[in-house]
Amino acid sequence: MRRKRGISVAIAAVVAAGLALVASGCGGGGSSGSNNSTAAPAGKTFPTLKVAWGTTDYFDPGLSYRLESWQLFQDVYLGLVVKAHVSCQTDNCTKIEPGLATTTGTVTDGGKNFKFTLRKGIKYSNGEPVKASDFKATIIRDFKLNSPGIGFFSNIVGVDACEANPTSCSDISGIVTDDKAGTVEIKLKTPESDFLYVLSIPFTAVVPASTPQKDTENPPPAAAGPYYITNYNPSKSFTVKRNPYWKKNEIPAVPNGNPDTIQGTMTDDESQSAQLVASGQAMYDENVLPVDRLAFYKKKYSDQIKFFTTPSTYYFFMNQQLAPFNNLKARQAVNYAIDRQQLVNLRGGLGVPTWNFLPPSYPQYKKITPTPYPYDLQKAKQLVQQSGTAGQKVTIYTISDVAVDLSTGEYLQSQLNKIGWKATLKPIAGANYFTIVGNQSTKAQIGFTDWFEDYPYPSDWFNILLNGEHIKPVHNNNYGNVNIKSLNKEIDRLDSLPPSEALSASTNSAWAKVDKAFSDNAATVPYLNGILTSFFSSQMNVACDIFTDSQDDPAQFCLK
Repeated sequence: MRRKRGISVAIAAVVAAGLALVASGCGGGGSSGSNNSTAAPAGKTFPTLKVAWGTTDYFDPGLSYRLESWQLFQDVYLGLVVKAHVSCQTDNCTKIEPGLATTTGTVTDGGKNFKFTLRKGIKYSNGEPVKASDFKATIIRDFKLNSPGIGFFSNIVGVDACEANPTSCSDISGIVTDDKAGTVEIKLKTPESDFLYVLSIPFTAVVPASTPQKDTENPPPAAAGPYYITNYNPSKSFTVKRNPYWKKNEIPAVPNGNPDTIQGTMTDDESQSAQLVASGQAMYDENVLPVDRLAFYKKKYSDQIKFFTTPSTYYFFMNQQLAPFNNLKARQAVNYAIDRQQLVNLRGGLGVPTWNFLPPSYPQYKKITPTPYPYDLQKAKQLVQQSGTAGQKVTIYTISDVAVDLSTGEYLQSQLNKIGWKATLKPIAGANYFTIVGNQSTKAQIGFTDWFEDYPYPSDWFNILLNGEHIKPVHNNNYGNVNIKSLNKEIDRLDSLPPSEALSASTNSAWAKVDKAFSDNAATVPYLNGILTSFFSSQMNVACDIFTDSQDDPAQFCLK
């Protein structure tokens, strides 16, 4: 998943010093269950939480692919299973827990058959009972919407016709439901090690079968979680309230929540959203603090700000189907030419340098040592000469309307010119950027990109972004057209293990070897893992803040 927001103003000064990563303290809402190791100090309810929020793409769970929506959805739209509502800084946030289902399912047939039983008595915010058949209707609705999430369902038996013509999808034989028994059975073509994780993302969150099979945002679809969205004015505001049919502690893994109502003011102006909190007009800022004012905010509001490393990787893609990057030495040259700390500095210190593609929060992560590509311009120049590509023209793609992304592209341009190429910059507006670089007809040679996890498993990185079997003519996520057959095969093997083997020591080790193999091939230029900020007003108890994976959990916020 790509994060829409960037840092609006880039500065060269290093403000990374003193960006201590504050471990978040605890959960809230009086929730019982396995996440109580992070129970909130008080968990008291309060009437209204006012927040400043970034704009997003959609407020429909079948369509949105942005963190700005998913952060709210985690307490609104629930799947058969859910991600753990715990802090990734202090707990195991890779754990999947029962959601609308009573357990994480019974897995048979060598990992190809998943069966779930729904909890009894759960109702949507509109009063309708949650039915097993709603799950099947939800997945069919995703196809009808031509949702960006339909690729996650390609391994389900009987999905081929829906994939061939999404908007005509009417049935998926591999999903068998029984409303009387409350059971959902999902049959897969092959075992899939990450399938439980797939079932935890909003595209699989169950909505009523009566939900219109079109973008539904005024208001958004009824919800089965502790909250529902009552009003949404795109790019301006939203209101979230308690689901009147939610019973206290109905789902142990999901907090009941502390605020009765969440009122959001939407803006992408980071200075404006920070000022709303500083002035007391809002109680939480979902946007990143403005980098040019970060030192000021840290000094004046140090007790009200938290910094979190995220399961994200910022990297440059290099198109291996085009010169000069179809040459290994040329790709290695780019890796040596990049001073990763300088790129962190461009983001005001809101990042940690990395040479791995996989983020360090994963149990499959193993830091590549020794550092594979230490900053060395002279070596980079030599590699360009050895590659026989010196003097070639190189066009660098980057986002034009986010200043730090533009500065990042300009930095790359400067470095590539220094090592022997003739580099020019091609800035593109963020709204269209990924569509354009993901279209093969663009022939994008090299450029900026980033990735924030959809779910905490390596296949969400290597299978989506680097598996050559998934290269597409349009909407291509593998921008570098990386296609290493031996690694494609290994990714397929690891992604086809039964869930019981997905997190074994041997599997984790194998994923770490995949990460290193892509580094050895200089497949990409990973340079930092992002840091996000959480800014609270003086009336909020910051100790309640739970940073679940790439987002805070507003349901667990509490007052002092």
